[in-house]
Amino acid sequence: MRDIQEVLNRISGLANELKLANLHPQIAVCRSQFNGHHGIDVAVFGRFKAGKSSFLNSLTGRAVLPIGVVPLTAVVTRLRYGPVEKAEVRFLDGTTKAVPLEEIGRYVAEDANPNNEKRVASVEVELPTLKGLEPLRFVDTPGLGSAFTHNTQVTLQWLPNVGAALVAVSCDAPLSEPDLALLEQLRLHTPKIVVLLTKADLLTAAQRNEVLAYVHRQLKAKWGTEVPVYFYSVRPEEVLLKTELEQKLFRPLIHNRDEAAGQIARHKLLSLVSQVLNYLQVALAAATQAESARQALRESLAEERRQFDLLRAELNVLAREWSANALDWSLARLLPIQRGLEDKITTRLGAQFPRWRLRLPPLMRAWRDWINEFLNRELSEVSRTQQNMFRSPLHRARRHLTRTLRAFHDRLADHVRAALGVALTPPEFSLDVEDPAAPPVDVAYALDPFLMAVGNLVPMTLFGALVRRVLQRKARWEVEKNISRLAAEWRDRVAAGINELTHQAEKQAMDELTALEQLAVNTFSKAPDLGEAIAELEQFQNRLRAGAEADAMLPRENGGRKEKTEEPKAGSGFRLHFPA
Repeated sequence: MRDIQEVLNRISGLANELKLANLHPQIAVCRSQFNGHHGIDVAVFGRFKAGKSSFLNSLTGRAVLPIGVVPLTAVVTRLRYGPVEKAEVRFLDGTTKAVPLEEIGRYVAEDANPNNEKRVASVEVELPTLKGLEPLRFVDTPGLGSAFTHNTQVTLQWLPNVGAALVAVSCDAPLSEPDLALLEQLRLHTPKIVVLLTKADLLTAAQRNEVLAYVHRQLKAKWGTEVPVYFYSVRPEEVLLKTELEQKLFRPLIHNRDEAAGQIARHKLLSLVSQVLNYLQVALAAATQAESARQALRESLAEERRQFDLLRAELNVLAREWSANALDWSLARLLPIQRGLEDKITTRLGAQFPRWRLRLPPLMRAWRDWINEFLNRELSEVSRTQQNMFRSPLHRARRHLTRTLRAFHDRLADHVRAALGVALTPPEFSLDVEDPAAPPVDVAYALDPFLMAVGNLVPMTLFGALVRRVLQRKARWEVEKNISRLAAEWRDRVAAGINELTHQAEKQAMDELTALEQLAVNTFSKAPDLGEAIAELEQFQNRLRAGAEADAMLPRENGGRKEKTEEPKAGSGFRLHFPA
């Protein structure tokens, strides 16, 4: 235990000295994992509207978390067993507040706490109904890809804390590109990952088999390993799915919780050590090369910084181009659907007219209500079934930006290799893709106000056929207009997502450049400490990989007291010491 705390202390010192601020969250999580914490956080991740909160409500047996058709979860919410029901809100300033369970929504829902203006850090809930799943703690995270970027940021910042991960994926859109990107990020932080296919009641048995085979193929092709996949539905008649999940996933975690906690902790520590080692190797190479080599690297990096505005301008131009083309692209693909809806509304309206034996004003009101219902129903279905098409420009932008980041990294890696002869490990670039919700449908008036005003004077026996023809033409026009509005609304939301992706790409590229600039200033006087730190971290890395001394690395207490750890003092250098 002491040697692990020593490693974490020294890694913290390294991160401070080398100005690797991006490592601090991982260090804090590793320290917590090896500091006597026996519980396992089972975090539920997923895209907006993947069914995370509904799943947890079903698991607990009551509606604890708010659900709805708009993004709701705005902060991390943790649920665990407690002898009595209670909820505690923890604020960013360190204060806490006990609240009734029915008031949780005031703090975790986006509409009641927009942009987390109440400064909530987390909400802790205890429920007697979770007795059978003790000591597991279930965590509801804000949906990735909601309309609110800050929700996505909360989830991404929380990723290093994950113990076991349940990735909720809706059965009607199984394993999209953003889901695979999330799984890739989670693999850095935990070996315990499960894919949960929610809304399984939407599928027949044959369809479930087809979706399951597809998901397994995708996962196998991506990583070459098996990932557990389970179906789930909140409907009472699908209770066997809940039973299967508890027996095959939660029970083994509970029964082998110490072993599982140790595996998760070692996985996190191994990931952290590997990242630190690569930074140290670059720093050591910079310290041991001739000043001319260091100067060459600094000049190359300085040129990259001078050229960074060109990269930023290129990304912004591409973002505008992707956004501008999205509307025409989607309208062209919607044209067959539009034609089909125009024919459908004409036929349905023709059958409806004989039932309306009304004068013009009430006829118009009945027509508008009917059109509203028809278009809301039909266009909502179009929006749902064509969501992947609408989002395609966003996903293409994400792929292009990721390739651009990798090319930027490769260029930086070439500079490091040319100057120092060291390979730079590629970082995990994480660009989150927004998944906009379906926009509303709006139906305009069909006739002008004058005709409505004199409508009672129009004899329908004489002009009824003419009025019906006019209303049918107007109905077809309403289809065309609202299809265009739907596409335009998707375009606007997709454009916002593309802009956010572009900003993320810029930041990640700049962060990598800045980190290398810090490493390039190391001088020969630091070489002995850097070399010793590398050798001893490599030794520790080998022990982690071999799984040696696993029991010694599990969280435990010394005589009922948690072992005391201290942060490295200033000037302590890079020295690491391990017991023989």
